[in-house]
Amino acid sequence: MTATTDALPASTAFTVALAAITGEPPIVAATAIAIRPALDGDLAAITRIYNESLPPLPTPLPGVDARAGGRPVLGSCLAQLPADGLANWMASHRANGRPLWVAQAGVEVVGWLSLLGFADRPACMPAAEVAIYIASGWRGCGVGRRLLSHARIEAPLWHIDRLMAFIWHDNAASLTLFRAQGFSAWGRLPGIVWADAKSRDMVILGQVLQAG
Repeated sequence: MTATTDALPASTAFTVALAAITGEPPIVAATAIAIRPALDGDLAAITRIYNESLPPLPTPLPGVDARAGGRPVLGSCLAQLPADGLANWMASHRANGRPLWVAQAGVEVVGWLSLLGFADRPACMPAAEVAIYIASGWRGCGVGRRLLSHARIEAPLWHIDRLMAFIWHDNAASLTLFRAQGFSAWGRLPGIVWADAKSRDMVILGQVLQAG
């Protein structure tokens, strides 16, 4: 399977360093991002990037009897994972012959994309669910676009011809990203997401890929 391994030029390294000082997202050319298979040593970075996507926990935590819309509020609080919290999930990619890629800028992992089976159904092996997460300081810099483009090209080599994304209905950035790459509406699951004391729909976007 191929991987994109573009080097990070000195000018880009300066841009990233300046962004770290100013707190603004770095403006980096897409060609400065390398896409490669995830390694065991990437586990902490992958987990950290996932944790950055979670809504912040309320302080103090709600009591066990607190309700909103008839649902327990405490059950909507998504706790952060420990640094090795995704170890078994990472191993499942190898066990099931599914890819997991990371985006790297210089020596920093700035995003990742996973293709796992659809609900682990043996009869649905040609389909995969796309999970994509970008480090908070790199959102809006084209990292997600590079990862998703790479996955669409590589997926047929893994005998995958259908990709699906399950996205919260208020996640405008993810919806825009997938629609821009040709994904269309395949369904909507009303109110099944319960996070941050809010009920959300799960939007299903999908795409049929050309054979590799």
